[in-house]
Amino acid sequence: MRLPSLLASLFALSAFATASPQVSLRPGEGALEVLVDGKVVAAYLTANDVSTPARANETYKPYLRVVDPVDGQAITKGPGGTYTHHRGIFFGWMRVGLEGQKLDLWSMGSGRQVHTGFKQQTAERGLARLVSTIEWSDKKGRLILSEERTLDLSPLAAPGFLRVDFLTTVKAEAGDLALEADPEHGGVHYRAPQEVIAAKTNYYFPVAKPLPHKDVDYPWVGMTYALGEKTFGVVEIDHPANPRGTRWSAYRDYARFGAYPRANLKKGETLSLKYRFLVARGGLVATEVIQAEQAAFTGVKPEPVTVTELKAEVAAAPKAKK
Repeated sequence: MRLPSLLASLFALSAFATASPQVSLRPGEGALEVLVDGKVVAAYLTANDVSTPARANETYKPYLRVVDPVDGQAITKGPGGTYTHHRGIFFGWMRVGLEGQKLDLWSMGSGRQVHTGFKQQTAERGLARLVSTIEWSDKKGRLILSEERTLDLSPLAAPGFLRVDFLTTVKAEAGDLALEADPEHGGVHYRAPQEVIAAKTNYYFPVAKPLPHKDVDYPWVGMTYALGEKTFGVVEIDHPANPRGTRWSAYRDYARFGAYPRANLKKGETLSLKYRFLVARGGLVATEVIQAEQAAFTGVKPEPVTVTELKAEVAAAPKAKK
């Protein structure tokens, strides 16, 4: 049911709002940090350095790092480790179809995503907004997709501490494109650090009997993971304007999950995607908070849900490269 206005949702959210937090930006080398009340909560990594093979691998796509404001430690993964391409909040497709080719623009085996500049970088009234322009090119430098990625970051009341709206529009530049992969290798995902305690990774679904490998169009999915003695929770909220038939990758014990939309674009056509992330210390935010955030983000009043927790599945060891 559509709300007559968003006032009801905003009123519900006000109960969880923090008191006038100060949001600011701090540029660094190859990164733009976001601070709340002087403490770093995130950094957008923008470097593109091909001076050495190692640096080329470390900087082949931009992503958002999430940071625990209590101790300043990153709570998302960067380059290296198992699945080096899993980095913070990141985006791509493993098999981009173009003229009979299948281009890997997920683990970047076929090219690079290059941040070319900011159209906007502001911090005011409790909101940081970063508008990044990105070129997805193949190994020969041919522009495959252009992207305008907006990251809106704002504080979330305890136990939450960060809200991230990931809003993006990609445009087919090289020709007609099939933006495809599978739930493990496509979409907008969140990856926790390599050091997670795998046995303590859990996933949460807003349905009574989830079948994560088969179900489509979950309105949101949550994940909790442990780093030493600390536990974190993250929720990713889908938007009804995104492609329907979306499946989710939400079962790996190394703590990576996300929504996998797919689309076919004619040359010059665009695809827009919208997701909201809620990050918390100690576990997930309450279901009531998730639903209030969902209503404010989508403009649709959610139905009551039964939340089901599932233990993560043990991930197979990665195959050795020949």
